[in-house]
Order: sequence, then structure tokens, then C-alpha cells
Amino acid sequence: MLLLLFLSTFLGSYAQELNEFGFTPWTNLRVEANGHFLRDPWAGGLNNVQFGKIDVNNDGVKDLLIFDRHGDRLLPFVYSPAGISPGFNYAPEFRRYFPHIKHWFQVLDYNNDGFPDIFTYTPGGIMVYRNKGEVFPAFEKAVNPYLTSLQGSIYTNLLVTYVDYPAIEDLDGDGDLDILTFWGLGSFIEYHQNKSVELYGNADSLVYEKTDNCWGRFAEDDESNIVIFDTCANFKYQQGQSPPKHTGSTFLLTDITGNGVFDLVLGDVDYSNVVALQNNGNNVAAEMVEQFPPWPVNEPVNLWSFPLVQKIDLYNDGTEQLLVSPFDPSLTKSRGSESVWLYGDCKNSSGIKDCGILTRSFLQDGMIDLGLGAYPVFADVNSDQLTDLVIGNYGLYDTCIVNVNGQLKCDYSGRLHLYINNGSLVEPSFLLADDDFGHLSQLALRGLYPALNDLDGDGDLDLLLGNKEGDLLMFTNIAGPGNIPEFENPVEGYQNIQVEGFSTPAFVDVNSDGKNDLVIGSLDGRLSYYQNTGTLQQPVFTFRSDYFGHVNVTDELVSYTGYSVPCFFKTNTGELRLLAGSESGLLKYYLGITDEPNSAFVLADPDFMYIHEGIRTAPAWADLNNDGFPELALGNYSGGITLFKGTPPGTAAIGQTSYDSAKLLIRPNPGNGQLNIAINRAGEWQISLYTIDGLLLNTIPVASPGELQITINKSYSGIAIAEARNKKLPWLVLREKVVVIR
Repeated sequence: MLLLLFLSTFLGSYAQELNEFGFTPWTNLRVEANGHFLRDPWAGGLNNVQFGKIDVNNDGVKDLLIFDRHGDRLLPFVYSPAGISPGFNYAPEFRRYFPHIKHWFQVLDYNNDGFPDIFTYTPGGIMVYRNKGEVFPAFEKAVNPYLTSLQGSIYTNLLVTYVDYPAIEDLDGDGDLDILTFWGLGSFIEYHQNKSVELYGNADSLVYEKTDNCWGRFAEDDESNIVIFDTCANFKYQQGQSPPKHTGSTFLLTDITGNGVFDLVLGDVDYSNVVALQNNGNNVAAEMVEQFPPWPVNEPVNLWSFPLVQKIDLYNDGTEQLLVSPFDPSLTKSRGSESVWLYGDCKNSSGIKDCGILTRSFLQDGMIDLGLGAYPVFADVNSDQLTDLVIGNYGLYDTCIVNVNGQLKCDYSGRLHLYINNGSLVEPSFLLADDDFGHLSQLALRGLYPALNDLDGDGDLDLLLGNKEGDLLMFTNIAGPGNIPEFENPVEGYQNIQVEGFSTPAFVDVNSDGKNDLVIGSLDGRLSYYQNTGTLQQPVFTFRSDYFGHVNVTDELVSYTGYSVPCFFKTNTGELRLLAGSESGLLKYYLGITDEPNSAFVLADPDFMYIHEGIRTAPAWADLNNDGFPELALGNYSGGITLFKGTPPGTAAIGQTSYDSAKLLIRPNPGNGQLNIAINRAGEWQISLYTIDGLLLNTIPVASPGELQITINKSYSGIAIAEARNKKLPWLVLREKVVVIR
């Protein structure tokens, strides 16, 4: 009884704080860059991505699903084949229909029911989510805890490491999907044959048997991407000696020679090229005999690091294109910018070796994308009463080299982008005015985080710059009020302020004395507080605390670093609040901000409004359209910004719309999984129950108002999410938390 009372009290206060604000994605606020308007400026950037095709909006046309392994971000793009602006449009409202994906994914219809399923990484190998074929995509686990294969005399996990991208194809032509993957410790490819059709006469099952230890009759060198042909005779010998060091590979099966047999394209860790191999055997008894010249012939892949090549019918017209992007899990070994290469029509009589590059920035060129990392800050830089946007980044790609020790080292240079608000007080829009604001790329620093404030009392905004080293640089603005800032040479090591690394400064009057103090986030996930003990014209920042408010955003389940980014703002009632970004991607929301050095702020919401937009998040807060409801911009490590428009507070969270007085009513809550749910608004709805990680527990249609029963019929306990979506108005969503106690 005490537990129920605690949970009821906790959830009541939690929901109250959660609904203090209202937000919805603001994807159509206009941004102009280099003479044209960006198609999807607020999609959040792309770094190392993979692609799949699936109809996300139930219009009968396959759309594009993109997964960025930098932050495990899933981005749906709806395909519009005709109209004023044909192409792909970012549609984040459909992201909620998909399960959580880690490291890699492939969208494939394994059971031939017409509804694409999802294969993805799970610890130990492969997880498969079956598409249940409902109005909108809905998935359930098809295996537990992972896909297995008969290997010898026992079924054991079909191992695919997080640095491998397997080939999942129907190799034997029987209608079910077989799998190729590298042996976990070696350089030989295993062939796992799907026995579903042989055993059951259909493709419904995922029953695998390893039938070949050395598919293709070759080996990849254990310390490079050199291929050694005809080496299977040595397989047992090599296996009996010290095991080779397999470090990860990507697969593409495709017919390069046009003879109807799959050839093989391999990407490899720490290399920018791919290796294309000719198959002189067949799809099952493959025999790789020759390496093609750098491939594709006209414009070979040369993309740091660890390229993944996919073939995909991008435009639903029966022709296949190639898409190439880095697969490297490292955050500092990938290009980040110009990292999504699209090759043209790859289905022709002469084979795909003749493909030519259409763009090196597919979809990226329609977004705000600063390469690696994005740190947005709102400020009126030219004193025109309109809020502008300044964005720092970790860095743009410079060069990658393999040093004398065989290690890949990549260099990046950080910079600032300045977007001037060229709209109005009620209809903002942004124009890229400078893609190297202040010429800071010349400093060869990384992790540039801007803070703007008048530090010399002359009426214009000066720049305080955080960076990877953890110190601060101060740039005096000599342009004068009303002008675009021009900066003098920096004062390095400003006031000897230093944090552990990745300093993220923010100006805020913590003690309400009329002078802006300085709060700095850092690599360790905490905040440091420096009080202004000087004047407005000559600030002196005096150290007070390196654990300010007892804030620590580090999630040790993710990493031992936090990358805290403070964003202070005031509510309409004048109360000071804090929103803190983190390496994990969660936003932490704090109340009770005080200058007392040993006082702890109140953590009102450890996962602010369930906003998950990647890793190393950086929030910025401003009322851009002067409607009294603040907007939220959120930077992430993929180099882009997602923007959320402020709305009247209500039951809606991010991605929902609070519509009239529609409510989702649940009882008992907490409960044992037998729930009574009612919607007080007419219409056709789909009610779904999800785990806190997004896994579907149950779903049921609702045709009219009134109470119905729904069961969480799995052995799940804890917090679940109940969601009601209007079938005719899919953007109309109601959501409530449910506590299940077994």
C-alpha cells in the first residue's frame, strides 16, 4: 500500500511538471542557405546512416526510413512522388511506430506477407521484429533473445557483432532469407541457410543452420582489407592457431558482372574504400576469384571511415541506386559532412559498375548540418529585436590519415554558423549569413560552444567561446550596436577559468543582483558556477562551485562522461529554470535554482517530455514568434538541429497535438496490467501500449467513445506508455503513463 501511495504521488507530481510546457515539432520554419530554402532544415543532420524502405503513412507508397548510428536516431521520410516539390519530407511523427534500434538495421519482408520486418543488432547477434501489418507499422519480437542457428549439434546465437553489417538475402532461391556474416574471431564468411521453406513449406519461420564455414572461398587479412583467395584449405589450421583479429566488415551482395550471380562488396574498419570481388561460383557455392578495380569504376567509393554500400529502389520506379555512408561506430573517425553518397541508376544492362555519383550530401544538403556536433544558442546579434541563431560544432572534417602505427587519425576544425532572423516578430525565418562566423576555423579548435553577452558595456554582444580543451576564449565585438559582430583577436585562457573539458558557458543572473554570472558545463557532466563579483562593464568571475546545484547528467550505463550543456530560462512568471543536455541524449529539467553553493536543485524531470534526438544534446530556449509559448531548439552529435514549437500546455508531449479537450482516461493506475481505458472524443482511434523503451505490448482499435478493456499480457512490470492515435488525423495523439505492478 505504501508503494502504491508513493507511485501515485510520484506520478502525479511528475505529470504536473511534464505538462508545464507544450511542444510540437516545427519542421516548416523556413531556413535559407546559399541561395535556396532548405527542404528539411530541422531534421537534425546525418552522420553515419543506413536506409530501408517501408510505407510509414499507409498511403500505399513506400517511404524512406533512415537510421543514424551516431545516437541511434531513426528518421522517417515520407516520399512525395508528385506535386509542387516531389521528393522526401521529414516526418518525425511516424517515428513512434518503430522499435528501438541499435548499431544497424535492415528492412526486409522475411515472411513474404507484404509488410516489411526489421532485422537489427542485439547483444549476442540479431534481433528480428515482425511487422504486424496494421494501419500504421506495429512490431513485435519474432525471436527471443536473439536469432539462433544450428551450428554442429546445437542451436546457438547467430553472431553478428556491432561492427559487422551482415548480408541478408535469399541465396538459394527458395523464398526465405539466408544470412552471411563473418566468423566472430576470424576472416572467413559463414553461410547460415534458412530452413523455413524446407521444413514447413513457407517462409514464416526463422530456422537457420550453418552450412558453410568459408562461403566464397577466400579470407580477409586479419589486420587489413587485403583479400586472400583460395584459403579455405588453411581454415582448420588457422582456427587451431592464434585466432585472427577480425575488426568488422560491411556486406553488399550485388551482381556487378551482369551474369545473374551475386558478387560481393566489402567495407572495412579504418579504410575509405570498398573491395569488390567477382564470384565465379554461384550464390550458395560461391567462389571469389578476382578483385575488381576501385569500385564503382567511374567514381570509386572513398569515404572515411568504414563505408557501407546499400542498393535500394529509392524512388519506387524499379531502378536501383547505391547509397554509401560510413559505418564506423567511432565518433571521431567519420566524415560527418558530405557523408551520404548517392550513385545514379544502378540497374542497367551493363551492371552497376557504371554508376555515377549524383550527390555526396543526399538529404544532408536540405538540412542544417554542421558535420559532427551542433550547439545552438539564441541571441539578437544585430539588435533588430529579432532572435537570431548561432550554432557551434565539434568540427567539420579536414583530413584522415593512417599513422606509422597503423592507426586511423582524423582531424576536424570547429566553427560557428550565424543564422540571421530575416522574418518578423511573429513569423520568424532564418538566413545563413556566415558559415564561419568570426573566422574561428582558423583556430583549429574543436567543440566550439558560443555564449554571447555584452562584456565591456559598449552595447553590443561579445563572444565567450567554450571548446574541447575546457578553457574559455573571449572575443571583443568592435562592430558596435546594430551591426553584425566583428571580433578582435581572442583573449585566450579568459580569467583563468578551466573545466575538465568541453566547456559550455552560459550567462545567467543566478543571484538576482542585476549582473550576469557564468555557469559552465563540461565533459564530466557537472556544472561549474562563477559569480560575477565585478561590474556590468568589467565583470570578474569568481569561482564558487564545480558541482553547482548537484547537477550531474552523466549516465554511467552509457559512458563515464556527461558532456553537460546548461540552458537557463525564465518562465512567464519569472521563475528561473534549467534544462541540461547530456551525452546520453536525455534532457534533465531542474527547478529550485539558487546560488547557495551546497544546495541541490530539484530534478523535476530526468527525461524532459520524452525528447530523444540523439546523443550529446545541446538545448536552446526562446520565444521566436512572440506568442508567449517558448520554442526549444536541440542540437545533437549528427550536426543538426531539431526545432519544437511552443504550444499551450496540455496532455500532449513531443510529437503530439493537444486537441480541444480530448483526454485519455485510464484506471486503475497503478494497476496489475488489466486496464480500463476511455477517450472522451468521438472518432476512430488506435490504442497502443509500449514499454518505456518503445516496444509494443498490446494494441487495440477503438471505434467510438466509451470505456474498453486492454491487457498488458506479457510479464512486464514498471512504467508503460499508453498512446491513442486518431486514424484519420494521425498527428492527433494522446498519451499517458501507466504503472504496472505484478
